[in-house]
Amino acid sequence: MGSARITFLLALGASLWGATAALDVDAPRPEAEASATVTVTAEALPVEIARTPNPVMVIDEATLKTAGSSNLADLLVNQVPGTVSAYGGVGTPATIALGSGRPQDTVITLDGLRMNDATNFSGAYANLMNMNGIARVEVQQGPASTRFGSDAMGGAVALYSSGSPRAGFSGEALGAVGNEGIVRGGVQGAYGWDKGWVRFALSGQREDEVLDPPNQYRSTGTFLGLGRQAGDNTLVTMNYYNNYAAMPTPNSFAGVGSPYNTWIAQQQTYNRTQVLDATVRTQFSPTLSGELTLGQVLQDSLLPGMGYGVVSYTPYGSRQNQMVGHVTWQPSAKASFVVGVDASEAHAAVPNQVTYVGNVYGNATHMAALVEGQGEIVPNLRVVGSVRTERDHDDLPNASSGRSATNVTETTAKVGVNWTLPGGFRAYANAGTGFSSAPLFDSIYNFQNGGQALSNEKSHAAQAGLTFGSGPWKAGLVLSRTLFSSLIYFDSSMTSSTNFYGLYANGNQIRIQSAELKGGYETTRWGVTGFYRNQETRDLEAIPGDQLISPSAGTAPFQTLGLRGFRVMGDVRVDVRWSWIGPRYQYGSPTLYPFDQHYNDLGFSAAWAVRKDLTLTLRGDNLMQPKTSLAQWQSGTRLFQNDASVTLGYPAQPPTVNLEVRYRF
Repeated sequence: MGSARITFLLALGASLWGATAALDVDAPRPEAEASATVTVTAEALPVEIARTPNPVMVIDEATLKTAGSSNLADLLVNQVPGTVSAYGGVGTPATIALGSGRPQDTVITLDGLRMNDATNFSGAYANLMNMNGIARVEVQQGPASTRFGSDAMGGAVALYSSGSPRAGFSGEALGAVGNEGIVRGGVQGAYGWDKGWVRFALSGQREDEVLDPPNQYRSTGTFLGLGRQAGDNTLVTMNYYNNYAAMPTPNSFAGVGSPYNTWIAQQQTYNRTQVLDATVRTQFSPTLSGELTLGQVLQDSLLPGMGYGVVSYTPYGSRQNQMVGHVTWQPSAKASFVVGVDASEAHAAVPNQVTYVGNVYGNATHMAALVEGQGEIVPNLRVVGSVRTERDHDDLPNASSGRSATNVTETTAKVGVNWTLPGGFRAYANAGTGFSSAPLFDSIYNFQNGGQALSNEKSHAAQAGLTFGSGPWKAGLVLSRTLFSSLIYFDSSMTSSTNFYGLYANGNQIRIQSAELKGGYETTRWGVTGFYRNQETRDLEAIPGDQLISPSAGTAPFQTLGLRGFRVMGDVRVDVRWSWIGPRYQYGSPTLYPFDQHYNDLGFSAAWAVRKDLTLTLRGDNLMQPKTSLAQWQSGTRLFQNDASVTLGYPAQPPTVNLEVRYRF
């Protein structure tokens, strides 16, 4: 977790109206309570967004309530259009691809713990991250390996739980109903006293899945958080999350044309994620502080198997024990040094790829040490540098029913400069290296089938940006380029005595580059903001005519743009958002092929503060998507139709409207 000095305890004390007077009132607040102008994700210590040389978006608690999203995928579809690919309707698998990278290049963290499945099979699924108990989300687009280690070559999405409440008991209850069978409810409460707090949250949701299968989407979420001040300079916190989701997935083998569409009416996907973490923050002296987090992340899934018309399931399991900690020396307000450790032990259960009966198991340990320093070398010019060394050990089953071990050490580095200029301008730039460990799924597959040991993927990246802010006006431009090497890909031409389908291999070089321009005008009463993003993924090893369409190139849209506006009229606030996701390439065989259709997304919310403790909110989502029937899907009527899908072959959720009642007590 990225909190700073535990002098932050004074902010806790101020919020509880009763902490010891010896604490420093100017210290940063807990992560979830930091203002929208402060990031705790881009660097090891909290820093104002206007002072970090990294592009970061902060989604604060007020925005989360306005959005009303029940999971991370729905939130990011609204807040960062063009970065989420959903496979057909509410709750279905949705992956994040930041900076035009691949889904497996984005790390999701919860209070500092990595939430990526230990197998890293296709990256982390944002649809499985319930927003229960979450008060703040940060999105960093661009390389973040020195901050989060493996799998962060494209960026990171960090979620932070609710922190200290006000003294006494407080809470709220909400309920919502709408078309498409929407029923949603939840309650959350907190009790704060002079030495600590306790929080809880419960939520449940049901919604009809597209194509109207016999089962429908349903999910539940549970959160419990505790905080306790131990002495004048130490804070101990504990959190527990339990999220469950059951999603109908009858269209398991969707493709181009009805021969490739397989409908298994009763088939579903089941997922449960549990997280338990404990953190200790201590102020050793006025200039020296420390923080240590211990936690476990459990992820269990039943995914549709290869039943070919028969309901069948394949179990996947992931368990990660993690330790994240650092010691900070801050000799002055303009300089600090951080030394940290990041260790984890991962266990993954994946299907046996030889006998196709039962599971096989892979284990991995990751030990990392990191150093970060920052300082304002001259007025308004801030420099940040970091180095991380990580040693990875994999223990995997091999083709002879034995075990094989691999050991790899990687060192990554990053440096950035932020320059505050006159007139509200700011210029920044950063450059660094990154890596991703070979996914356990891919490595197990190769070892079971006599394939080669896979090397780590590597990257070199650079970003540069210019922002402007003056009164209600704001604007920004960020340019990014990343060169990936030794990327792992599936090669159907490589076979073995036990496998004729292909094996995983290293070898590709991919160049990803993007430019994003945003700007707007916002006051307390109304505002309009917009953005335009242009991105490209190119396979440098392919012949010139195939560089954009090789199997290794990504499927991110070439262009994305959007507008967002709000208007406050007395006790009513109206928000409207629209985005356009342009053409892109789609996976095919043996190459990618053009998917020339675009995707419009339109939504709104209208919130009425009936009383101080009561709010009614009307929301509309997916307002430009056509409703697809089972007959239309099976016949391919909606294929290549604008706005009908984000991922070809999987229909988008149809328009929904729901009314939410929120009561605060």
